[in-house]
Amino acid sequence: MAPKSTSDGEESALLARAASFPEFPSLAELTPERLREVSAREGVEFATALLYDRVKRSPQHSPFIGQIDQWQTPNRKSATGNTTVAVVPAAFYRENPGSGADGRLIRQAAGHLGLRAEMVPLLSKGTLAENSKIILDWLANHRGEKIILISLCKGGADVKFALGAPNAQKHFCDVSDWINICGTLNGSPVAEWLLATTPRFFVAWLYCKCRGHDIAFLGELAPSRQSPLAQPLKLPESMRLINIVGFPLRRHLTNRFMRLCYQRVSRQGPTDGGVLLADACRLPGMIYPVWGADHYLRPESRARQMIATILEYLMAGNTRGAPGPTNGIPAIGQTAQTLSA
Repeated sequence: MAPKSTSDGEESALLARAASFPEFPSLAELTPERLREVSAREGVEFATALLYDRVKRSPQHSPFIGQIDQWQTPNRKSATGNTTVAVVPAAFYRENPGSGADGRLIRQAAGHLGLRAEMVPLLSKGTLAENSKIILDWLANHRGEKIILISLCKGGADVKFALGAPNAQKHFCDVSDWINICGTLNGSPVAEWLLATTPRFFVAWLYCKCRGHDIAFLGELAPSRQSPLAQPLKLPESMRLINIVGFPLRRHLTNRFMRLCYQRVSRQGPTDGGVLLADACRLPGMIYPVWGADHYLRPESRARQMIATILEYLMAGNTRGAPGPTNGIPAIGQTAQTLSA
């Protein structure tokens, strides 16, 4: 194995310092307000490492994280039965198919496990109301199948809005699991920043106008009390929610736009470049944190391995006992760090 770079050594020291930090020893104590305080005092990268450590140590999430990190493929292939993996894509997935917004990697991973995989045909620049209706109609047309729903970025917001519909319980009755990958379930501060001033609003409007997009969908993602995403998330009792959350430092970001988003949003605290991590870690369900991954879970090798492992875990029926808390970087994160280095 190649020796670690200086940057990797600095990351190890950062994570070790976060693990031994005496303040706010539990995730419950690390409120969004306290996280912003730590970020202002110690720097946003330390606050990112601290939140990552507290998620991994939390009694709520550590058993699940340990199961995924230590997962071994069963000797016999898990029965797939009548299971369909439904991919809810991110915004602009038609215009930018190479970005991974269409869930290509997810569909490939599902296919390798012998699972059917379909993409829910959302409007790539549709509003919450438009896309939630498409989701509900798609579920109605797949009644009787076991569904594992996997949403990407804004697709998570579309699923949340659909879950708030009056007839949602009936439509989601066949969905056993929802894997939310870096979803903007409470909106995105990036949208808020783009719409905050007249010059930025004009640039965003012009960009959308030139490409035939309606800027209304961007306005829906700006966090506020009046936002359609301000409503609480309503989960059916039969549905499990797994949230995959990236915890990047600035050096992990893969393109100029994501670095710009990180720079702006990190003024409010730790971020993956698209959402505030304090919000992402307050969602119901289980959290699987991924050290070094940005809002799009890049590099691809990391996303492919992780999705395959979690799907195998779900198809095996979760029969294994949960191991104790894990305090280091997860195996998936270690693999990804080695590949990126």
